[in-house]
Amino acid sequence: MKDQKIIIALPMYNESGSIELLLDRIVDYMEFYKHSYEIVIYNDGSSDDSLAICQAKQKSNPNVKVIDGKVNVGLGKALSELVFHSIKEYKADDILIIMDADNTHNPEHVHKMYGCIRDGFDVVIASRYKADSRIVGLTKFRKLLSYGASLMFRLMFPLKGVKDYTCGYRAYNIGTLQKAEDKYKDKLITENGFACMAELLVKLRTLDILACEVPLVLRYDRKVTDSKMQILKTIRRTLLLFLKNR
Repeated sequence: MKDQKIIIALPMYNESGSIELLLDRIVDYMEFYKHSYEIVIYNDGSSDDSLAICQAKQKSNPNVKVIDGKVNVGLGKALSELVFHSIKEYKADDILIIMDADNTHNPEHVHKMYGCIRDGFDVVIASRYKADSRIVGLTKFRKLLSYGASLMFRLMFPLKGVKDYTCGYRAYNIGTLQKAEDKYKDKLITENGFACMAELLVKLRTLDILACEVPLVLRYDRKVTDSKMQILKTIRRTLLLFLKNR
């Protein structure tokens, strides 16, 4: 579709060591493929130079937009703001790509994800569990936790074509998100922490969506800040998510 736009949405908290490089990589990718695009960054109350770096990029590139949340609330709030902003501001045929702001996700994956949405899928996940996926720099313990969560979600909320329910690198057809907003209103995303990614997918599942996965190369060795995930809290919130939606 000629006027179809790709929106790259970045939830950001204290990523001054990574965000500028990531933005440059995204812009290079988008301009190489000649996509119509916007990059929307939600600053979740960063206390470092992340906001200033993004605001400088916004001044030099009209395709970059910064939303300043001012106070740190959590990933769920950032995701909710980006999703509802996209629902309101863009067309049903446009594509929303959510990715991490820490430069661990490769913007080149957008090419395959974009193609899958164009083929008719509603949601595309860059998955850690495809045959060609690779994970570099993540501890065995974190890998085990992720795999355990994936297995539980597959058993309790099966969705054809999906194994990775918690990875934050996804593509969405905005029309599908608009339908979800019609159904759930402001309750579409209620989790504040990392469980928000699984919550959104579980709720989209009730719309009988078409979903698929593409291989993910996760370069955790490029992460220059400590992980923001509070592991015990994330496990507890994920278990509560199971109980609420079973």
